[in-house]
Amino acid sequence: MSEKGQDLFEKVKEKVDRLKEDTLEKQFVDFWRMACNAKQRSCDITLQYGDSTYEFIDKYKEQLTHMREDFAQNIDAYVETCIKRLEQKKFKVYYAKTNEEAHEIFMKELGDNKTIYKSKSNEAKDLGLIELMKENNIEIKETDLGDVLIQLFDYKLPSYQVGPGIHFKVEDIVAKIKEKHGVELEPNAAAIVQYFRNTYRKELLNDVKVSLTSANAIAAEDGCIALLENEGNISIITRATEKHIVAVGITKLVPTVFDALLVTKMVERTNNADLAYISLIYGPSGTSDVQGLAVKGMYGAKEVVVILVDDWRTKAIKDNLFYKAIVNCISCKTCNFVCTASRAFGNVYASKYGLGALAIIKDYIHNGIEAAVEDGLFLCTGCENCSNWCPAGVNLAEIMKQLKKEATEKALCPPSLKEYKDKIFRDKNPFK
Repeated sequence: MSEKGQDLFEKVKEKVDRLKEDTLEKQFVDFWRMACNAKQRSCDITLQYGDSTYEFIDKYKEQLTHMREDFAQNIDAYVETCIKRLEQKKFKVYYAKTNEEAHEIFMKELGDNKTIYKSKSNEAKDLGLIELMKENNIEIKETDLGDVLIQLFDYKLPSYQVGPGIHFKVEDIVAKIKEKHGVELEPNAAAIVQYFRNTYRKELLNDVKVSLTSANAIAAEDGCIALLENEGNISIITRATEKHIVAVGITKLVPTVFDALLVTKMVERTNNADLAYISLIYGPSGTSDVQGLAVKGMYGAKEVVVILVDDWRTKAIKDNLFYKAIVNCISCKTCNFVCTASRAFGNVYASKYGLGALAIIKDYIHNGIEAAVEDGLFLCTGCENCSNWCPAGVNLAEIMKQLKKEATEKALCPPSLKEYKDKIFRDKNPFK
């Protein structure tokens, strides 16, 4: 084991040891285990629908998998068609080959604005936009309640990407609101929601100049952006704004609006989330009510800017890199619910991109194998629950296996695994 490997092992061990004490990590993992069990049980019942989540996945998994594989095989054609259609619909479209190019475009489009309102966007993290805005002293106004709570608590640890603030206790939220804003609330969820509706909604309806979202999917042939939500914040900030910026990796492209709807429904059903709205955005607002003359920018956004980002994605496919399968991921993030390591270690098995294997793989892509090891790569048990569950057929377990292989070859694996491997080679037997 190398000196660097020993150093990374000690860092991971220190994080795991924090789960034995009354720490933020311990509080998260206690909640997360309960949440994962509840989510998995709910997949067996019908809830609002006539079929269970498992039945819905079985019905559409083949269609979804085929659609994503077709994208991977024809990625250049999808990008070309998408750009053409979006421009025809009067979107302002950029194609950034790298995250750095996307950063330049984003800052140019942001202009002199020093405040941006954003919805929950894992893509913004993946593209490096969050760090970029912080470096340039851009005020980020979160609008998803979970992210608002993350800001309220100044929470630095990784959290569940789809419900980032879900682990905060009601009494702690109420106490923090009193501490920060001097307001006393009844200790219940309805009172908390009403507080933010009363105090923040007016600002969202009147003060948004520039908003930032990602997309659940972009229909290439239709020139349409699909966004799923339950709070209404996305509907507000994409309409009550001068400029709406959509920053998204090209892996969110799908053939048609019907495929985009399938992706959004799969994200909803696998999370057993409450769906209130699906926005289908075909361009900036406009009207032809003055003698039939088309004018852009009526009550909704005057301008919709789409930044399509490639970075590692095309290279992964064309160079046949071992992690190319995550191009097919629909970002439902529900592999975390069934993950043995995620249940055991919570946000210790995670990276700055979120929880679980996918977030660790993203850290590897951007920052290398040492980052993945420090994120808890070797906490993965190889149980393959993630691969068996994935509604898009992504074999995450195999990718994690390849990461472990690379780490082992670079002498970064934990001492116990090194001893285990040496015994197999020496005695042809892993047992004593």
